[in-house]
Amino acid sequence: MSILQKLFSKIGRAIHDHAMLSIIITMVLTVVIGFGLPKIKMDMSNAMFVDKNSTLYKNSDEYQKNFGGQAFIVSVKSKNGDVANKETFQKINDFTNDINKNGKVYTTTSIVNILNQQLDKAKSSNSSSSSNSFGNNADLQKAINNQLSNSQKRDIQTDVQNSFTKGQKAKIQSYSQSILTDQQKMQAQQAMQAAVAKGANPAELQAHPEALMSKIKLSDDQNKKIQAYSMSLLTSDQKAAVSKDTLKMLPDVQNMNNELIHQLVYSDHGRINKAMKQLLPKDGKYMIVSVTSANGATMNDYQSLYKAINHDLNKHNLKTGNYQTKLAGMPAVSGTVGGEMQHSMMVMLGIAVIIMILILALIFPVRRRLLPLLFVLFGLIWTFGLMGWMGISLTMATMATLPIIVGLGTDFGVQFLNRYEEEFRQDHDVMRATTETITHTGPAVGTAVIVMIFSFLTMYLAKAPMMHFFGLTLAIGVFVSYIVELVLMFSVLALRDRKADESKLNKINSNASALSRFLTKYATWVAHHAVPVLIIGVILGALGFYVEGSIPVETDMIKMIPQDMTAVKDNKSVQKQVGSTTSLTYLVRSDHKLTPSDVKYIDRFGKDEKSKYSSKILSTTSVATTLRDTSGNDSLPSKESDINSSVNNLPKIMKQTLITDNQKYSTISFKLDPDLGSNTSYNLMNDINKDVKNAPKGVSIVAAGDQAMALQGVKNMTANRGLIIIAGLAIIFVVLLLVYRNLRDAFYPLMPIVVVLGLSPLTLKLLNTSYNPVTIALSSLVLGIGTEFTILILERFMEEERKNMDTLTAIQTAIGSVGQAITVSGLTVVGGFSALLFISFPVLRSFGMITVLDTLYSLICALTILPAMMYLFRKRSTDKK
Repeated sequence: MSILQKLFSKIGRAIHDHAMLSIIITMVLTVVIGFGLPKIKMDMSNAMFVDKNSTLYKNSDEYQKNFGGQAFIVSVKSKNGDVANKETFQKINDFTNDINKNGKVYTTTSIVNILNQQLDKAKSSNSSSSSNSFGNNADLQKAINNQLSNSQKRDIQTDVQNSFTKGQKAKIQSYSQSILTDQQKMQAQQAMQAAVAKGANPAELQAHPEALMSKIKLSDDQNKKIQAYSMSLLTSDQKAAVSKDTLKMLPDVQNMNNELIHQLVYSDHGRINKAMKQLLPKDGKYMIVSVTSANGATMNDYQSLYKAINHDLNKHNLKTGNYQTKLAGMPAVSGTVGGEMQHSMMVMLGIAVIIMILILALIFPVRRRLLPLLFVLFGLIWTFGLMGWMGISLTMATMATLPIIVGLGTDFGVQFLNRYEEEFRQDHDVMRATTETITHTGPAVGTAVIVMIFSFLTMYLAKAPMMHFFGLTLAIGVFVSYIVELVLMFSVLALRDRKADESKLNKINSNASALSRFLTKYATWVAHHAVPVLIIGVILGALGFYVEGSIPVETDMIKMIPQDMTAVKDNKSVQKQVGSTTSLTYLVRSDHKLTPSDVKYIDRFGKDEKSKYSSKILSTTSVATTLRDTSGNDSLPSKESDINSSVNNLPKIMKQTLITDNQKYSTISFKLDPDLGSNTSYNLMNDINKDVKNAPKGVSIVAAGDQAMALQGVKNMTANRGLIIIAGLAIIFVVLLLVYRNLRDAFYPLMPIVVVLGLSPLTLKLLNTSYNPVTIALSSLVLGIGTEFTILILERFMEEERKNMDTLTAIQTAIGSVGQAITVSGLTVVGGFSALLFISFPVLRSFGMITVLDTLYSLICALTILPAMMYLFRKRSTDKK
């Protein structure tokens, strides 16, 4: 007996002698660890996909600190026509005011707050151009005039009259007299005569005729002509003063009449102003409101923001009556996927338990066959409780560990219970059955668990932190499930069988089961056909590795989550209605304030990229394009002072997402074709990165922001698969070599696993199914599960060989006994994994289907390839003896 077996023999006796104490300690630990369950946090942020120490993550963090996080997109449509009207503007203004009070919101952008800020700047500016920009065409002046009340118009007229010089007044009087009719002139003469009769000085009356003109009733046409002539005499300073006084009388945009709103919005010859097109797409049929989240917003923040935005939209009747409003954008999807994940986990657990109960009840011919499944539930509490205590986040990947741990934990219990029943049937000695089972099966399953742990930890070779947590969670899960199954299984069996009725025990069927007899015959057939079996296995495995390179990888994150989620459907709807909601952003860093050459470079760089990748980039937005669009003459500032003035005149809402106050950080945003796949978008990002060259001194342009992180994250999820497989096989070989100290015995478990690793891509190819970021993790899963099956058979085979059995008999005994257990446990694992087929996440359904098939392949290869190898490479000298 080895040192390890002696240790496990002592553990077996201790559990048998202190069964109740072992159960109590396990229950207490379960309660303590269970307090970690509420501490689990869901995380679908980019930190799960990109290493926090990477350059991209640091650049994106810098970007978000200056310009906020991801943006929710609100699309509003009025059933009555366009949305540029007073009623809609008032509702949008009330909505943005409310949502801006939320501490998780960085800023909101809408046509209403942009126009209001432009109006406020014009009112407070001393620049004549700022004031005149709101009244630089006749239709707009007319609309403004119609907006004013009569008293406001009189006040303006009074101010104008008071601003006239003597010369201007004389010209106006002269012009006024020139347009009088003969009758009006006669009235003026009569008024003068009457004034003279009352003692007025005729010369004084001639010098100041306005008193006489006030006595004459002018027609509306004459008043208009005089007013027009008067306005034509105004100097630029007088005009600016009038415009400023007029603007001060205007209400906020949401309180203007529809005529003026239309003139402000449709200011480009009846079309939407170029600078407003993104906020009023489809010529004003839709209004886009952007709600940018605060820096560092988490998945839980997105969830609460999604609810808050919907609440405020409903509060202001923007989702009822005449309005059709959609809430889209990636944070909207992230904000709703959490609840779907929780629901899916409960569905998975319920379905997995039901399926495994059926499998254990139907094909596991032992007493208390459901105990392994019962005890694995405690293992789940330990696993996910430790996740909470250790701060491991719940993601799509770690969520998939639930049925895996259920399957593998049940598998351990099945191995223990199967061997115990085999031993107990011999003499009904509880102590001997417990110690014998733990002495032999404990180390065998323990060795498999160690190999599994190392196999799962190879996920740390992946580049995405999510996959690290996936591997770590599985490693924790199999370890604690092994401990819990070992302690609870033998404690409960000891307590129950000590008090068992001997007459009932004698009725236990000691004959081999039908499954065991079939497996014994199957092992005999495999041994007699070892060479063709191995050749077929090698050919199929090699064929799988050959076609693996041609299997595509699904990288579109939207396609990996339930397509019937409201946020996903709204996202697609908004893209159809108003175009892409996906933008690839770049951070422009400078060690100085922007210069004209910097702005020109940014402008040229954006234009060049748009032209070069015109089929992929729909539009470009930067501080340069914005300054050009708001210049009024499609030009860029030529002086630093002009840049400062133009930037300062931008509405704050615009500036918050374009340029910082110190002008050392700005952004370039490329709106992408919505049909562009993640892989194509990733390649585009790399191409743009390469195009960044010859930037002005002190200026750098780098990819940053959520879209860049998401693209890199998906790439990280699928990286280093070959390295993970090679590292996993190497680790298995080294561990087994250390355990068995024999090259041949260490090599035996590897061959079946290699065949399975080849069969997996071959199946994907035949089913025309793509890899996805989660199925990439299958290699480490296959390494763990496949190794367990082969190690358990190998351990029993070696145990029988030590009893001087010939190779064929040892194979028959190992396959007939352990083969039954691993067939049952393999099918229970399949049952657990098959629960993934019933959930709403496409990425996990695909993962579940391939995992089910790979587990079956692992079981078949363990029962076929391994015995063929053991027989082919047997110790023939021993067999002769």
